Amino acid sequence: MVREKKVKEKKIKEKKVKEKKVKVKKEKKVKKDKKAKESKPLKNYFNQKTFLGVTLVGVLALVVVYVFVYLDYTQRTEELEKSNSDLRAVVNELEEYNTNLEAYEAEIEEIKAEIESIMDEYPADAREEDALMLAVELGERNIIDFDAINMEEKESVYTIEPQLVTAAAIEGLDESLVFTQKHAVYVNQTTYTALKTVIAQIYESGNRIGIDNIVYTKNEEYGVLEGNIDLYFYSLAGTDKEYEAPDIADYPAGTSDPFRSEEIVRQAAMDMLDEMMGEGEEGMEGEEGMEDADGEDGAEEDADGEDGAEEDAGN
Repeated sequence: MVREKKVKEKKIKEKKVKEKKVKVKKEKKVKKDKKAKESKPLKNYFNQKTFLGVTLVGVLALVVVYVFVYLDYTQRTEELEKSNSDLRAVVNELEEYNTNLEAYEAEIEEIKAEIESIMDEYPADAREEDALMLAVELGERNIIDFDAINMEEKESVYTIEPQLVTAAAIEGLDESLVFTQKHAVYVNQTTYTALKTVIAQIYESGNRIGIDNIVYTKNEEYGVLEGNIDLYFYSLAGTDKEYEAPDIADYPAGTSDPFRSEEIVRQAAMDMLDEMMGEGEEGMEGEEGMEDADGEDGAEEDADGEDGAEEDAGN
């Protein structure tokens, strides 16, 4: 009985231990489940935060790449395209120049020749002796008497800067070109026919001369024109051309009458006297002819009178 009792107690104890173990396991399981339930939202929270952080970092990285890489690349690409476009236009222009190079060179040579031709028409300088020599030449070929020659200082009209002259690349030109003019007024007496010849001779002169003004009035007493001719003597400084002084060896300084005005006036007076004498002779011849005609008419009347007297005597 005692043994059975002990066995029974032992079984009861084992059962209690077993139930206790089961209970402990259940409690552990409950705690574990509870802990799992409590840790799962926290894990999800951290997972969400981690994903959001990774997403933000990714977006930030994309923004950085877009701003500092893509935009910079796009801007550089546009700059390169613009530069290529400009270079392409330059290349096309150079190709056109190269294609028409011979024609351009020919045109340049023609322009240079025209420029040199124009410059050749201008003397290197215009001085007082040029104005005086013109008066001498006009007096040699025309009936003209100079009362005075008024000359002004030379003045600049137009200047071509040195850089433009150098860019033209014309041989002998490496400094500025200055166009100048010198004003001269010729106060004189002449005739209408001589005046036309004088104007033509001025334009045919070797100097570069321009007529600015011509003013004349008629002297009714002597029948000549009195007035003045305003001239401009043009010149070009800065070329390799040297000034050529007029040849005045035949007109030495100090002569009493360098323009031969007395001789011209004397000759003009002689010509006027000749014309007057010619007109007087024609008038005298006309009067003699009229007198002769009147004489013949009188003789005829006398003859008629004598015939009538003879007829009366016969009767």
